[in-house]
Amino acid sequence: MHDRSRVPENAELPPQSRQITSERKPTGLLSTWYRLTSPPEPAKTAPFQEKELFRRGRTGSQISIVLFFLIFTSIPAAFGSDGKPNPLLIGILVVNLLILCLALLLNRMGQVNLAGVLVVLSVISGPTTYIVTIPGGINTIALPTFSLLVLSLMCAVSFLPPAWIFVVAAINVAFTLFALTSLHSTGELQHLLQTAFPTVATPILLSQIIVSTVAYIWVSGARLAILRADRAEEVAALERRELERQQVEVEQKQQLDTGIQQLIQTHMQVANGNFTARAPLMKDNILWQVAYSLNNLLARLQSYQQITVQQKKNQEALNYLIQAVQHAKSAGEPLQVQRTGTPIDALIIELASLRFGNPAAERPNIPSPSLPRNHRIVNAD
Repeated sequence: MHDRSRVPENAELPPQSRQITSERKPTGLLSTWYRLTSPPEPAKTAPFQEKELFRRGRTGSQISIVLFFLIFTSIPAAFGSDGKPNPLLIGILVVNLLILCLALLLNRMGQVNLAGVLVVLSVISGPTTYIVTIPGGINTIALPTFSLLVLSLMCAVSFLPPAWIFVVAAINVAFTLFALTSLHSTGELQHLLQTAFPTVATPILLSQIIVSTVAYIWVSGARLAILRADRAEEVAALERRELERQQVEVEQKQQLDTGIQQLIQTHMQVANGNFTARAPLMKDNILWQVAYSLNNLLARLQSYQQITVQQKKNQEALNYLIQAVQHAKSAGEPLQVQRTGTPIDALIIELASLRFGNPAAERPNIPSPSLPRNHRIVNAD
């Protein structure tokens, strides 16, 4: 009968359950950088939240390389091309460098959110401190500094959950409006702010809004794709486990069918009198314990049968000896009997030396109890 639940041994897994080629792991300096600054990579069976935390930590580790590059390229400007160092800029760079190192340490320890907050604050603090402390007030030369606040959005979208980018964008917009409306400005910028404020403020504010919106959409889409891929892997794992379970069920059913047939054959042989038959099942068979108990029972039955056969032979030999003794006694002749191959032979040897009564009595013919022809006849003479 065809078994529909049977899975062929050479059956292939469905396409969605096949493993996608493993991602190429970084090597060299990048691998060393990740080992120092990125959270440990979670297992493939880890929940999505843990994988998402690792993704943000890894992305933050990557963007930190850019931040280090910006800090080190700003060192010449801090010491000045004319040989006069800028103590404020030097202090900002040193503080940012220390905060970035602390944030990467926390990132390595798995505190990705806290690391992200520190990085965002350090990136915001640099441009804002410079703008607030410009001698004489804000001028047109300082306007490009507002664009550096976009870096805080990139850091936020890398380290923190996607929605946090709007919080950072709101902080940047609030500071921009405060700086342009409340801080002192000089020269041409003061005139522009009084006559054409939207012309100055709109590009700065739009850059914050556009970058935050695009980054949020991009990260949310990537997060959704990762979530779908994670669910697809879970479905594939479930399908694999289901196929393995079906395969195990098929193997167990085959073992049951084979084991039952072997047990039936063993019972038939025993029913026909073959007590040497045994159920040939191995320990990996599901019916092995049943076969083991049956084989023990058959071994005991075989032993009992051998004892019964031996007792029957002894009884026949004893009856034979009794008839021979009676005949020798009535005939007055020496006892002449054949050995029986049983423990009764010892008694036959002892009785063979005795003579019995009436020699004139007729000597009956006493057949031996199915003894082999080569057995020697014991004579009393």
